[in-house]
Amino acid sequence: MNEELKILVIEDSVDDFDLLVREIRRAGYNVLAERIETAEELEKNLARHWDLVISDNRLPRLNAPTALKLTRSFDQNIPFFIVSGTIGEEAAVEAMRAGANDYMLKGNLKRLIPAIARELKEANNRQRRKAAEQKLAKSQKMYQFLSGSIEDAFIALDHSLNIIHCNGAAKKEFNVKNDVLGAAILSLFPEWRDTRIEKKIRSVQKNSKSEHISFEYDGREYFEGSIYPTEEGVSIIVRKITEQKQAEENLRKINTELETLMYRISHDLKGPVASILGLINIGYMDFHDEEFRNYLGMLDKSAFQLKKTLDELLNLTRIKQGQIVPEEVFVSEIISDVSEGLKYNEGFSKVEIMMNLNSEHRVCNDRRLLSSIFQNLLENAIKYRSTDRNRKSWVMVSANKVKGGLRVQVQDNGEGISSKLQEKVFDMFYRANEYSSGSGLGLYIVKNAVEKIKGSITLESKKGEGCRFEVTIPDLEQNPSTE
Repeated sequence: MNEELKILVIEDSVDDFDLLVREIRRAGYNVLAERIETAEELEKNLARHWDLVISDNRLPRLNAPTALKLTRSFDQNIPFFIVSGTIGEEAAVEAMRAGANDYMLKGNLKRLIPAIARELKEANNRQRRKAAEQKLAKSQKMYQFLSGSIEDAFIALDHSLNIIHCNGAAKKEFNVKNDVLGAAILSLFPEWRDTRIEKKIRSVQKNSKSEHISFEYDGREYFEGSIYPTEEGVSIIVRKITEQKQAEENLRKINTELETLMYRISHDLKGPVASILGLINIGYMDFHDEEFRNYLGMLDKSAFQLKKTLDELLNLTRIKQGQIVPEEVFVSEIISDVSEGLKYNEGFSKVEIMMNLNSEHRVCNDRRLLSSIFQNLLENAIKYRSTDRNRKSWVMVSANKVKGGLRVQVQDNGEGISSKLQEKVFDMFYRANEYSSGSGLGLYIVKNAVEKIKGSITLESKKGEGCRFEVTIPDLEQNPSTE
């Protein structure tokens, strides 16, 4: 066994002391014992740690009842045995009532070793129970302070997922009764059983890392918050977000209605605008008055700009409401087609478009959205080309492979954008200045299309030095979750 056992022995007989120590050592204990005879010695030695106190019933200067009283005043938990040559039954019963753990006769020590093992185990259990109670009391104070200082619902659980604290906000929000302490959390929230929330609670237990949660309660209230690991188990802190959720839903509904309205207006106006452009062409053929033809030219330009804006609005609503259709595409082919389609645009002939593209670079993504992205980026570069007549305007399009897709750069030496305006260029209807032509939708369409394909776009620019847009295009075949 070789278990160390520290024993304080109150005994005036050296022989009886030695006999007692030998008996205990024979049982396999590594005994460290000290013999004392007086109350003064007892008070002095109780300050040291002892596993067991054994006392004779009567000594010349001390007796067992007094020794027991002194011992208990210092330590309620330490086992106290009375081992005596003679002790009456009445005195023994009185000693047990006073707090002695056992008594036996010196001539019959058969019960000594089992009694020591039993009482050491009980003392250890009492010590652990006391420590747990102290820890729980400390935790309760901490929980009361913490939960009283926040307005959120707070529930603390032990390692068995039983509730050990529940603040007033939690009781109010979840209609919790006062006798909830000790109840299993899944009895309070049975709908959590075998769901992602129960999995997250157990994950926090296992990994000691906090988790975010959100859930619907009672079919009408919404909550979100976090689960945190604690020494006792886990804590759950959540707040009601029903109003926020309803506001988000109302906003989503309004946005959907606005997008539908925008689509209907754009779609329904295309016919009349096409008719206007047709009539303008007839006017060109039938009327030769120079002043009238000038008016027709202004009308033609405005109608064409209106048609372009309607086309952009329709394109935008299709991007927002449509689904991605992934297919294998060659980026060089898409950009070449876009460039070819822009050659009749105003200013195209004044800009040199250069391409550093590998014809083998391909990616699985949506052809229509990619075309929209690069068409608007090139149109933007052409529109805001350099006004310096002493230098040739250019646009360079290049691409390189990156992990999970392609990265395409569209760089120009145009007017550039000041740093304070760069965060606004992707806003809807934003235009560089009040004199700018166009709808202000181009880069907004680019941003929405890039977000739709789960890509990213960055801008680097300095006023007067041009812009550099960098678009990352994910390969949806390699990253199917981005579809």
